[in-house]
Amino acid sequence: MRFAVVVVALAVLACGSAGQAPAVGTPLTAAQLKFAVMDAVGHPVYCDPDFYPLARVGGEEASAVSMYAQIRADAEVYAAIVAHEHLPSGDLSDAQKLVAYRSWKLLRAVALTQSGSDYSFQYRVQSKGGSAAYEMVGGTVRVDGVVTVIARTPTGAPNCPICLAATATISTPHGPIQVIDVRLGTTVWTQAADGSRIAAPVVEIGSMAAPAGHLMVHLVLADGRELLVSPGHKSADGRAVGALQAGDPLDGSTIARRQLVPYAGERTYDLLPAGVTGHYWANAILLASTLA
Repeated sequence: MRFAVVVVALAVLACGSAGQAPAVGTPLTAAQLKFAVMDAVGHPVYCDPDFYPLARVGGEEASAVSMYAQIRADAEVYAAIVAHEHLPSGDLSDAQKLVAYRSWKLLRAVALTQSGSDYSFQYRVQSKGGSAAYEMVGGTVRVDGVVTVIARTPTGAPNCPICLAATATISTPHGPIQVIDVRLGTTVWTQAADGSRIAAPVVEIGSMAAPAGHLMVHLVLADGRELLVSPGHKSADGRAVGALQAGDPLDGSTIARRQLVPYAGERTYDLLPAGVTGHYWANAILLASTLA
């Protein structure tokens, strides 16, 4: 009789555990969780800071060397990178620093949001097949690195911040001039720390080819000012132009109309005036430089 009771008890325990999720293993660090997600669903497609808004002098190699000390200073992240990329534990060569730097940028491009006991993610990846070139992948990752994909949705390429349309004019003490005519040393109006308008020379200029299909934001303000600018460009108060909507305030007025339109130009442009803010007026609308 006692044996029968034991058998029944074991059977009840077995049935009760059959529908439960597998036991959670050792929790991983945030960087390790991000690597687990990327290994499962692919690397993020993002606006690489070494190429957008403009390619950096010296390229990724120079950035990798200059950023190495900062990356290594974050012991938890650096340990995850070294383990994932099979790098040596000691000092790295410049080629190895580039590998570490690229992984570090990928980690920064993936965001994890705590959702109960798990973390959720959503980011754009290159499609492996089908008619869509890109997919937006969303899902969750458990604290021990088990990834669950919930959705894959066709999407377009990222709209990286690549500055002003060639038709934009820049405000200067001598009147507006086209952005394509701005040179190093050109004196333009910029904003001082106290908000006043002051004259300052341009200390950096840049231009890059616009990718095929690039969309620009056409802004029309209630006072008649309008501008064609890339979605990622920032207003002087730090808002991405692409996130602005009709009715939002902008530079002393409000947005009357805002729409995404294909860009017919071949290149986009930006500039950086001397001074503490890096702000300037394009088509008489105050913006922040992407080169600051």
